[in-house]
Amino acid sequence: MTHNLKDRTYLHERHRLSHQQIDMWLGENSCKEFLKEKISILESVKSFIVVADLLNSGNIRVVSLKGPMLSNRIYGDPAVRSSHDIDLLIDKENIESCYNIMISNGFHLSHGVSWPKNKSQQNILIGSMHHLSFYSKHLKCYVELHWEIVHDLPIPESVVSSIVNENLSETEFCGKKIILLSKELELLFLMLHGAKHGWNRLKWLIDIKDYPTEDVDFAKFNNLVDRFKAERVVAQTNFLLKKFFDYELPLKGKKQINKYLINYPLKSIEDKITTAVSMKNHLKNLRYSLLLFSDISYKIKIIKSYAFRSSDLNVFNSKYKFVYYIYHPYSLIKRRIFYAR
Repeated sequence: MTHNLKDRTYLHERHRLSHQQIDMWLGENSCKEFLKEKISILESVKSFIVVADLLNSGNIRVVSLKGPMLSNRIYGDPAVRSSHDIDLLIDKENIESCYNIMISNGFHLSHGVSWPKNKSQQNILIGSMHHLSFYSKHLKCYVELHWEIVHDLPIPESVVSSIVNENLSETEFCGKKIILLSKELELLFLMLHGAKHGWNRLKWLIDIKDYPTEDVDFAKFNNLVDRFKAERVVAQTNFLLKKFFDYELPLKGKKQINKYLINYPLKSIEDKITTAVSMKNHLKNLRYSLLLFSDISYKIKIIKSYAFRSSDLNVFNSKYKFVYYIYHPYSLIKRRIFYAR
């Protein structure tokens, strides 16, 4: 089934485009009818400032990912692009301090998220995930604190961290200093993030289509592509930009990539978003993830990530991660076969 990409309701509800973005796409001027949404986005901007201040007051360096600062960078307005949550990048050594700050200030972990009391289990979780998600009833917002810019990349985490530290910039917003990724790294980050999620929301492609590239140093960008070994991701991104917007960026990337890296996101964009995933779709997702990068070490990393589920840390206590690798396939078979209806 092919959906109508001129349908405002579909674009808003399925692909999470704001009405202002939809106006830009459709060449309309209807956003004035949706002032409630604009006010809601402005409230999330306020929440972003509150959370950033909260962590900065604890001497925690935070880097803004996506959210109002991306909207501000693209559109010169922090409230054009809507966000489901506030994404902040922190240093790994500050995870426990950030957790304590958030909990002591009225936040609680989102449903299904846990922070083990046992130090060895904390280390297992940190090595297997890339963020903790919190919710504030008072601010009515979700916050994701990331310690990796993107999870499961084909280069070591220490190298990624070094690249991030080399590619930071600072801006002033509402009288406060906010740390951002450089434009070159942010543009690549948007591609990596979208690719990792199978591009199942068009809003991520629109972020790239609308991104201000006038002062992007593409020589520097292409160097980052090499360092992240992201040629397939870049080629995939440009194909999708051409497909949906008849637009391409002067990006380095393979001209020919595996057809599955094209067909998978096209279907992902078309399909409904669902939390219930069949075993067949799990295998399709795994195949897609394995193809995104060519490195064998990356593929091993992906297979290991599929063999571990962080919620298993709540089932029993072990300081050895391999025990959870054994338990997860067993629990999966148990749920899928023995308890099948």
